[in-house]
Amino acid sequence: MSEPKGLPPSLLDLSQYSDDGLKVLVVEDNDSDFELMCYRLKQGGLKYTATRVDRIEDLRRCLEHEEWQVVISDHNLPGFGSEEALRIVRDSGLDIPFIIVSGSIGEHVAVEAMRAGADDYLMKDKMARLVPAIERSLRAANERRSLATAEQAQRESERRFAAIAENIPGIIFQMHSGPSLPRPTVPFVSEGVIRLFGVPPRLFLENPNYFFEQFAADDAASLFEMLLEPPQAGAHLTWEGRLKPHGKYSERWVLMNAVAKARGNMFVWDGVLLDISDRKEAENHLLNAQTELRRVTTEFEKRREQERGAIAREIHDDMGGSLTKLKADVAWLNKNLSLDTPAAEKLDDMLELIEHLLASSQRIAKDLRPGILDYGLIPALDWQMKDFQKRTQIQGEFQSNVEELQLDPELSTALFRILQEALTNIVKHAQATRVDVELFVTENELSLEVRDNGRGIENADKLKDTSFGLRGMQERVAAFDGWVDVSGSTGSGTTVMVSIPRGNQTDEAEND
Repeated sequence: MSEPKGLPPSLLDLSQYSDDGLKVLVVEDNDSDFELMCYRLKQGGLKYTATRVDRIEDLRRCLEHEEWQVVISDHNLPGFGSEEALRIVRDSGLDIPFIIVSGSIGEHVAVEAMRAGADDYLMKDKMARLVPAIERSLRAANERRSLATAEQAQRESERRFAAIAENIPGIIFQMHSGPSLPRPTVPFVSEGVIRLFGVPPRLFLENPNYFFEQFAADDAASLFEMLLEPPQAGAHLTWEGRLKPHGKYSERWVLMNAVAKARGNMFVWDGVLLDISDRKEAENHLLNAQTELRRVTTEFEKRREQERGAIAREIHDDMGGSLTKLKADVAWLNKNLSLDTPAAEKLDDMLELIEHLLASSQRIAKDLRPGILDYGLIPALDWQMKDFQKRTQIQGEFQSNVEELQLDPELSTALFRILQEALTNIVKHAQATRVDVELFVTENELSLEVRDNGRGIENADKLKDTSFGLRGMQERVAAFDGWVDVSGSTGSGTTVMVSIPRGNQTDEAEND
């Protein structure tokens, strides 16, 4: 039997239910009592659809095939009662409000029914309470569902958190610090401490100092000192330190990342402590490889400059001397022999060729190793700049804040080659009309700056695989623990800055 619509609007929000309103399943064997219930539902302003059953199998079938918002059951029915009906509803796994209606039910029975899961009970002579009882039961059911959903979400969140904590190469922790605490405490650590420290989490909770005792003494002190400083809310803490040796590990490194939030007069740090031992080992291998590569590169450059110097001396002394003698002999023949015109012209051609060979040998020897370096770096750089202007017609100037500077020969050669490479790049790419070079020497640092007014270098040009000139500068400077910076922008020229510390150099400078 169905009753379609109620009269005055109920206080219950029925928008969450079907268009037909609240679906009510009534377990009742008496038609008159069922009609009375429907009348009370109408009178209470509920929009509803009601279905009556009076047999257990019909109750089970309705629960299985349809969705209900409330079950109202008579206490005494032929063959079964409200206790059996309640058990069937609860065994179905459905969280449906269950209200018992009876003409005569003892208080003890009613209490037992409520303990068994009934939401409410009322006497048939007080059916005016039916709608309020339904509304109250529905609200309670909604609250139970919301709580169950929240608990399920909480369990899922905890499951995800546990999975993340289990799989990160370290631990998740919470730390408290602040003026109200004698020292920072760690009220929570994840199970990862078993892998990282080899001990269970409870030891960290039982002993506030245990967390800091796991670090090397110096590193623990630095972390403790950082935590003494009151942070700003939302401040980030990043710290690297070493753990005490554990198991097969002689040295292990960890990285701490944490975020602070204020809580009363203390700060709560939520963070992770990651095992970065493998990364540190890889960094050390890379650093050692770079150091070895730098040593090999430096040695290679040193040997190459030595070979260049030897070849330059051979060209200058042997070939240059022989060509000079040959030139003198040809000039003597041309002067002392009475030759016809063709023979004289031939000697003139020979003299011209010898002079060309002499000039070429001098140029090659100079390119291999300019002899001007023997007079010091400052005269060599000044000569190089003047020679550049003469060859390219590009205006420029060399300046230095010292008049004399005695450097290690390898460093002098490296700076000379760096300027040589910078000037070569200007000729090739800059389209400049002016170049200024400045050498600035202080007690702790030596700087060489090359500026042009050309088209400017773009970042993409610096990153090209074919930027061998810049790479060569970097390798030369790295051998002396220095650095190179190349900056510029379109239309504003390019600046090459070289800086080398003087701490490891045995040099002397006299200021102007």
